Amino acid sequence: IRHFHLTSRVLKSPTLSNESSLSKILSSWSPAVPVEQALTLPSIFYTNNDIFELEKQTVFGQNWLAVGHVSQLKKPGDFISGQFLSEPYIVNVDETGKIRSHYNVCCHHGMCLTTKLNGNVNEFQCPYHGWIYDLNGRLKKALRLKNIQNFKASKTTLKPIDVRIIGPFVYLNLNFSNREQEIDLSHIESVHENYLKLTNYDELEFLHTRTYSLKCNWKVFIDNFLDGGYHVNVAHKWLAAYLNMKDYRTIVNNKYSAQTCYGTNEKRLEGNVCYVFLYPNFAINRYGSFMDTNSVIPIDKRNCLVKIDHYLDKSVDRITHKNFIDKSLKDSYIVQDEDVFLCENVQIGLESNAYDSGRYVPTVEHAMHDFHKILYKEINDFYQHLILER
Repeated sequence: IRHFHLTSRVLKSPTLSNESSLSKILSSWSPAVPVEQALTLPSIFYTNNDIFELEKQTVFGQNWLAVGHVSQLKKPGDFISGQFLSEPYIVNVDETGKIRSHYNVCCHHGMCLTTKLNGNVNEFQCPYHGWIYDLNGRLKKALRLKNIQNFKASKTTLKPIDVRIIGPFVYLNLNFSNREQEIDLSHIESVHENYLKLTNYDELEFLHTRTYSLKCNWKVFIDNFLDGGYHVNVAHKWLAAYLNMKDYRTIVNNKYSAQTCYGTNEKRLEGNVCYVFLYPNFAINRYGSFMDTNSVIPIDKRNCLVKIDHYLDKSVDRITHKNFIDKSLKDSYIVQDEDVFLCENVQIGLESNAYDSGRYVPTVEHAMHDFHKILYKEINDFYQHLILER
């Protein structure tokens, strides 16, 4: 098991509106109850702002987050960028070929250095006052600094972010909790070793990105992914026609799960189909010549973004097979649009006075239950630690 030590920043405790109410919320559910007897996570976990604030500090502050694929970062100057909650980031290849990451924030007045999602540059120039940084994040040039005191341009750098490459994916730790900690990577390594390696993921190249804005709590989307295919026959009739649902299996492990089945002779879904979830917010779908990844990005307690990156096997010529590729993407969009409909309407139900908790179907929804247990433990442990510190 490998761990990496993260450097502490100034601690910013989450702003909680009502600690006594939060204690009551956390006591309303127990991860110790087996899935056969358990109620689902209460709806207030999907609608309460204090829960969301704790999730920012723990679930997203103390875990590695997937942000891209190495096929997007091949040569010096290649970069990808994005924003997770309040933190804009850049991942780029430096002059030596090393992949680095920094906050996408100029040291001068906080301007974002780029608004492009990807590209290739020789340097990063702030579009506000023109400060220029090299590919290592060091300040290279800033004009009209005469008479400035207690400042050394040579010592000024963009704030770095911990970055790791595991398999073909790029992972960041944004450390929202601002605490020194060791972040375990073993579950990510296990997924790549036990599942993704078997799917020839190294033969894939980035194809296309589509981003969805959903009016639902981020966990609703994850729950939908983790119901063991329970909703597929009802809500995705086209997809169900090309999957052998009788062979659908779900395996749950430490901070990840894998759902597998066989596709039919439909070209897009032929062979083994594998849906992998990596805690807390990353899903990898491998089927036929394609792979897509789903990164779920929370916005607030009732809104999220889902960034879906599509990848294609290198052996498929993009010109010769353009019609096949276009149709496959269109078919994927249909399924994604159906999931948006489901998730947004679940959120409406979660906010109704008519609903508090439901039940897990234990033969298929054990991965969802496991997700809730891990999430609950991280939130509760952090909250109890916070109370002790005060």
